[in-house]
Amino acid sequence: MGLLAVRAVIEFHWGYSVKRPVFSAAQPAHIVPPPKPLLGAFARVIASVRRWPEAFIEEDALYSTAARLLDEILWAALALIDERFISPLLGLVETRDVIRALIAPYQRRNNIYPGSPFLFGIQPHGKVYAPSMRALATFLVRSEEAAYLAYALQCMGSRESIISVYEIEVGEARPLRQSEVETLYYFPARLGSVERGAFMRELLSAPNKDHYLLGRVHDVAANWEEYIVPLEPVSVAPSPRAAVVADPAGTPLIVPRDVVRL
Repeated sequence: MGLLAVRAVIEFHWGYSVKRPVFSAAQPAHIVPPPKPLLGAFARVIASVRRWPEAFIEEDALYSTAARLLDEILWAALALIDERFISPLLGLVETRDVIRALIAPYQRRNNIYPGSPFLFGIQPHGKVYAPSMRALATFLVRSEEAAYLAYALQCMGSRESIISVYEIEVGEARPLRQSEVETLYYFPARLGSVERGAFMRELLSAPNKDHYLLGRVHDVAANWEEYIVPLEPVSVAPSPRAAVVADPAGTPLIVPRDVVRL
């Protein structure tokens, strides 16, 4: 079977919260969900259907089960399409709610007692409020089974970031060979230069096996890179490191050439 493109029209119930890594007390959020939580949304569904555990061991290392899908779901990209929330000037806006958080697990034992002032702390939690905002999420997959499980996607980001899937289109990921393409999907900035159109830049990360390594210290920021996030259709000149494929509706996606192996 060749490479399939799965195009899902999704709706966020209230918005979403995808926390940036390497922060502790402060928890700022990404402006848009990166590819990693898009894969995570799929992993939750597939692991449930296939009765996979939450983690597995490989070469004496413990990994999240999501890592098992890296050869099955090769790429994921989001497109902002809801003009009610997307401004060509501002894009989306992150807010930070101040909450009362339990911090007792991080305190020394002699500070933990009934009435201790060190049991709770104030923390800002980042969120993007966009009730009923619709977006496009497209996945490049090798498995037809996985393609149709996209109907069961439930959340994107934190488990409270609930989504509904309104429409699924599945088709062959057709290669496009053009010197300039117009796209709505975000893509790594190294893969092309924007010729026309409004966009914002955001540090995001694509799924990588190191991200899913559990119980070991590793540099989670090593896989961050700058992405171009279109706020309207943008014209892009792809770089030599990029491959361009069409989703089932014909909209181009710009992806790393070594990912899709076209």
